[in-house]
Amino acid sequence: MKRQQQTASPGRPKSLQPGHYLSWQQRVYRVTALDPEQPLVIQAETIPGGERIQLALTALFAAPQTGQDAPLFAASLEALDAQLAQRAVPLPEAAPDEFPASFLVKAQIIVQTVEMVERLVQEDERRARGRREAWSRTQAVRRALASCEGTVIRVQVKGTSSEHILHPTFSTYYKYERLYRACGGDCMRIAASFRRSTFRSTRLSRAQLHFVEMCLVLYYGHTRVTKTRAYQLAREILDHRTHGYWIDPQRCGQAVPENLVTELLDPVIPMQALLDNPQKAALLTRITMPSRAWFCGYATYLESTADTGQRLMAQRLGQGVWEQYHLVFETFVHHAQLPLQYVFADHWLVNAWIVDEETRSQPSRLWLTLLIDAYSRSILGMALLAEEPCIESIQSALRHAVWHKSSHTRLGLDGEWSCYGIPQQLFLDNAWAHHSHSLEHLARAISREGVYNAIDLVFRPPYKGRYGAIIERLFRNFSGQITELVTGAMASKSPQEVRAAASRACLLYTDMDRLLQQLILTYQHTPHRELGGMTPHQKWCEGVQTSGLPLIPAFTPEMDRLFLRLHPQTRQVRSRGIPAFGLNYWSAELGGIARRGRDGSPVRYHFRYDPADISRISLFRDGNWVGDGRARELQRADGTYRQVSLAEWQMAKRQVASRAHDAEGKTPAELVLVTDLETLSKQRAREKRAAQRPGARRAQPSGEQQAQAAQHAPQTDIDEETQRVLRFLYS
Repeated sequence: MKRQQQTASPGRPKSLQPGHYLSWQQRVYRVTALDPEQPLVIQAETIPGGERIQLALTALFAAPQTGQDAPLFAASLEALDAQLAQRAVPLPEAAPDEFPASFLVKAQIIVQTVEMVERLVQEDERRARGRREAWSRTQAVRRALASCEGTVIRVQVKGTSSEHILHPTFSTYYKYERLYRACGGDCMRIAASFRRSTFRSTRLSRAQLHFVEMCLVLYYGHTRVTKTRAYQLAREILDHRTHGYWIDPQRCGQAVPENLVTELLDPVIPMQALLDNPQKAALLTRITMPSRAWFCGYATYLESTADTGQRLMAQRLGQGVWEQYHLVFETFVHHAQLPLQYVFADHWLVNAWIVDEETRSQPSRLWLTLLIDAYSRSILGMALLAEEPCIESIQSALRHAVWHKSSHTRLGLDGEWSCYGIPQQLFLDNAWAHHSHSLEHLARAISREGVYNAIDLVFRPPYKGRYGAIIERLFRNFSGQITELVTGAMASKSPQEVRAAASRACLLYTDMDRLLQQLILTYQHTPHRELGGMTPHQKWCEGVQTSGLPLIPAFTPEMDRLFLRLHPQTRQVRSRGIPAFGLNYWSAELGGIARRGRDGSPVRYHFRYDPADISRISLFRDGNWVGDGRARELQRADGTYRQVSLAEWQMAKRQVASRAHDAEGKTPAELVLVTDLETLSKQRAREKRAAQRPGARRAQPSGEQQAQAAQHAPQTDIDEETQRVLRFLYS
């Protein structure tokens, strides 16, 4: 029987002969001779360098040698380089943008230096061979490095070109050459090799990760406490309950025993009893608690990267645990035991157009903000604004929710809308307005230093719309009814339908507000399928009988101002009042406020304001309202104040900066007169257009507008920039 011949891989010799190459311990050698007297020793020289040494085969083939320690042999230097490239530890694929620019620059310098020196060495060798002169690679490398000294090379990284002067030394070149060969001359691989071996890998053990993730599921996922509180609970468990022991998943095989997790967390079972059980003690190991910063950062990472978090936790804890953790918002709806325990908030762009009251020709759409109670499915509060979801949207809805409802009675609607109170936990999406300092401060301050309930703000996972399904279903219900009832409603989102609906629009803001509140009242008294046939109103009344009527603070002027937008910065009293928005605010009631504290330092006040009218701000000190200030620059001669929105004021300041010369030479009194005349001209122009419409009734001129005359600005010191803004604004 013929033996099957095995073909050797190209470049991989069956025997070791003079002229062959080998790589061992990150060095490259060329075999120069075999010693007949010592068959286990070979003569070799280093590449590069040409240093002659002896290598013992007993050391080359010493066991065990795996991976990077095992020697490689090849018949040529090119074949050896190919083997080194195959053996190289696979580095993570990354785009050039993921590496620091310094890594890429250094990698290109290494590649250009090695290739330049190798080219010079090869030219030196060909020259010596042609002249039949003795040639040494070590001396050739030294001559090449001397030739490269002071050479300027150009490196281009991320669109930026830079020049670098080479000062290569003999030892540095050896390091460059080894790295070049190990990475196959690839700049990206060389740049990746500069990263530490633990890059993007945690230093925690699998037991620590399992403990942290289980605590996130049990304490942060279910109760929605803060990350800091979840960390404190986890530390208490590890220090006082398990005495530093936890399950090592590597010892458990395919799955971690669920009963062991339960027993570890059960305070009734003594920990020593588990340690005395040989089978259970074999699965436990000692761990240390990671830092609080790492714990909170890991929880944030799992929330923000849901897909990656699902894969990681499903691998360690099982898919069921992940669903239990991440679908917590849906389970809260069924776990609610009392009214106001869990309240969900969301915004909806009403699918119908309205028109402005002045011209009845400008179509626009409104945003509806609703708060719904998870226990009774009652609509706790609402806000209908023309602006996109903002701080005022959620704070106005909260203001409507906390106190008893009277908005529907003012619109002539009958029906009980009896739900009210301060939500214990308010679930929000991740809109910027929900993460504002104003809302966070309001959630704390409404408790009035613990007298009433504070609001715990809970944010739903991003890009997960189904976690707000309890309120989304209600929006779809309203959308269908509005489509059937309202002229100007959009049946679809197609551009043709949107334009057609805008042209049919005829309802005003008050009409849409009345319709929506009427739909809410109807919903409140309609049997709900998920409430066992009870209406939300009946379910609310049933819950109140158990929990009692909610306690709320009295609706005082101070509480009313608490729902205005909070400015993130503080102010102190100046000689001209409270500076804000480039204006100066003061009033008689602020005359007695403190300017300096007991320690002599200036007292700093927080202030709240309405972006739709910045002529007034409300000052707060230590959470208590101290009074209102009025903008002196916006005061008229009759004592009233011109209402200016924050957007108008900021736009005016920008316009003045570019058109300051247009307002030069006008006094404040002249600007007031110009403003009144321009307002009168616009009004007359609108009346003229209305009179020219067929069948339109001519509008009668207003006596009040005819009686308007020149007014004088208040006698206060106005800085130059504010004067320029006022000139532009009044003109």
